[in-house]
Amino acid sequence: MLANGLAGGDSAARLRSYLKKLAVETWDYINWLTHAKNAMRMDAEIGLKQVEFLLGMFTAATLRLAQSPTRCNACESYEVAAGVCRHCGWEDLTYEPPEIQGWSEKERTRRLAEPCTPSSDISTFITPDDLMQTESD
Repeated sequence: MLANGLAGGDSAARLRSYLKKLAVETWDYINWLTHAKNAMRMDAEIGLKQVEFLLGMFTAATLRLAQSPTRCNACESYEVAAGVCRHCGWEDLTYEPPEIQGWSEKERTRRLAEPCTPSSDISTFITPDDLMQTESD
């Protein structure tokens, strides 16, 4: 099951259990809703919210797994950043910095050609109707 992969190990037992129970309960409700002859619109709204919440929880668990902290091999501190332990100075020789994609010199020049000055002037507010009128002109 997906919950086992997203929340493996003893330290994530409660999260894994929660994800499984949430999935089962959501499935049971949606299954009932699919076949219920007496379901109302609000029952469908509740089902929609349940599915949204379920997807949000599994997304958060996925992000949690991707951001699991790196521990120092020397002192087991969580203060490891960019492959170096801030606590004891240990260096992870296998660390590779992420590739940062920047703008080309041409793109940077184009973007800097005109200053961008944000405005809080409410008179600059454009409604969808204004936009449609501008496009038709």
